[in-house]
Amino acid sequence: MNIEKLHEVVFNMEETIVTATMSKPNEIVMLLSSGNVGRFNLDEQKGTYLFSVKSSFESSDGGFDLTAKSTIYTLDEIVVVVNDFKRHGIIHYPGKYKALDLWRGEYHANISRYPIALFKNETNVPHIIYGADWNHLQIMNLDTRQILTASKSLIEENAEERHLEFYKQYPDDNKLPWPRPYDYFFGKLFLSPNQKTFLSAGWAWGSRDCYKIYDIAQFINNNRITYSTVGVWEHENRATCWIDDATIAIAYNPAIDDEENATADSTCEIHIHKISTDGIELEKEIQLTDKLLLKSNMYFNKTINSFVISHPKTGLSIISLNGQVVYKDENLKVNSYDVETDLFLTTDDKTMLVYKIIE
Repeated sequence: MNIEKLHEVVFNMEETIVTATMSKPNEIVMLLSSGNVGRFNLDEQKGTYLFSVKSSFESSDGGFDLTAKSTIYTLDEIVVVVNDFKRHGIIHYPGKYKALDLWRGEYHANISRYPIALFKNETNVPHIIYGADWNHLQIMNLDTRQILTASKSLIEENAEERHLEFYKQYPDDNKLPWPRPYDYFFGKLFLSPNQKTFLSAGWAWGSRDCYKIYDIAQFINNNRITYSTVGVWEHENRATCWIDDATIAIAYNPAIDDEENATADSTCEIHIHKISTDGIELEKEIQLTDKLLLKSNMYFNKTINSFVISHPKTGLSIISLNGQVVYKDENLKVNSYDVETDLFLTTDDKTMLVYKIIE
């Protein structure tokens, strides 16, 4: 197995590349330092202007920040760009609207990844899941701009029953109104391969990584919040990915996660969690020597049945499901990997490189 460089483009322009993503096998969407967002066709070596993240409307926090870490999400021709740890974003939908503003509440936005996911429903209509506030997600039909979850409560299902059961055992000293609003910080969202469920890599007070799974149909149609918790660990914003519709992989460090008898020399692990009607169970532990696994980007390539793991310091690794390192290049630093196109993207200032896995 090897990694082959397919394209290297050096742009002759005054702007620099802030962030970029593969939108198609031959197309990249880029945010430039000027605030302009555009498409670049790799076959034609031609760029097309789409919109600007700069706005004529004044915002108390300055609006979209071009100096902050940002991410671009795409679905067909739809483009969404957001500041990862700030409040602002923009949706671009050709033929519908040029730049539709997104914004979320400021409460701990600086440590909570902007939740965004794009999907199509069973009738092929594009939708977006996005964060409105720290504990509040909305789902919008992108064709009509209708918010389908506008009336959704911020109260969990069976919250009253759990409250009463809890205070049978403990004194209710606070005397606060109940049931309380949903006490969870949504984080980066990961759609299941069938686009029926999504995982939130969020956190809870402690502070702790707290990863939860939500059913999209339930989220839209049930007025109360329902979920399944995968697990709770030390707050590290740890790497995770879907393997298939019923399997989640999550990075784990025995020493950081306070496992009994663990030391600084303990190997990191990928924990495989299986989802069933009976709940979520830890099915398998894969041991790795990579000490920076928690902070890596982790993907699963079903064609080669392996994990693709990247980190700015440790480079690129491909790990099989039995833990075998089938490829490693510590010098290859990639910004992103797109599972659908099977392409890696690296950008630096005015240069863009595209790589592909070759078996």
